[in-house]
Amino acid sequence: MSIDTSTVQGEFEKKAVIWSDDLPRRSVALYLRGEVKSRISLEPGGYISLFGFRGQVPEESLEIINNQEKPLKIESIEDDLPGRIQWRLEEIERGYLYRVTVEDISRSAGDYTGHLIIKTDNPHKPALVVIINGLIETAPSDEGPGG
Repeated sequence: MSIDTSTVQGEFEKKAVIWSDDLPRRSVALYLRGEVKSRISLEPGGYISLFGFRGQVPEESLEIINNQEKPLKIESIEDDLPGRIQWRLEEIERGYLYRVTVEDISRSAGDYTGHLIIKTDNPHKPALVVIINGLIETAPSDEGPGG
């Protein structure tokens, strides 16, 4: 019995039932229990939502947590939202804890979705993808008479 841990996070329990022609014991249940700890965690998750009014500069942060013994190096960060966002990277605990803060720099109202691609030196996780959702509304004072 095995489990594909690429789609599992945290504690898990799987059950398999084996059937036989042994009359006193027709079936036996086997349990596989464990905990999957990811090599690199994104907290609170792999997404950032930027909601606000034009001119307010909404921003959000997430942490990159290295759960391995060997230090992690962030090699580069790319985004596919030119003119919409800017980001900054802080190394909180060298090789083990980073903070990425993303802020909206839109000059116009609207919604958008894009990605940050965080490239690492970890051969098992060479790229982390963070989804960026933005919704920038016209400020109430910008709407004119009658709102």
